[in-house]
Amino acid sequence: MSRSSFPRPEHVAALQQKIEERVRLSPLTIEVAERGLNHYRCQYRFRLRRRPGEEWVELGIHFQLADRMETTGSDAELNRIVDEFVNRHFAEKPGS
Repeated sequence: MSRSSFPRPEHVAALQQKIEERVRLSPLTIEVAERGLNHYRCQYRFRLRRRPGEEWVELGIHFQLADRMETTGSDAELNRIVDEFVNRHFAEKPGS
């Protein structure tokens, strides 16, 4: 198994920072919190919600994505994932 298949503590803080930066670009106010690891799926887990008291929605980021970000210096793939996640779970639905 490659080194990138294992969780690394420095990835958690970097991912949370990048996710928070990305959701701040949205017109919505979204809270981000670290949720731990899912070793079975090889994911760092984060949870997001719009307001205190609302239910959290979980976002999993694969260990290898974090490693690629570190290696390439590009967060484009993470940005795409976060944008799609925010649109799917938090965008206003027509007629709401």
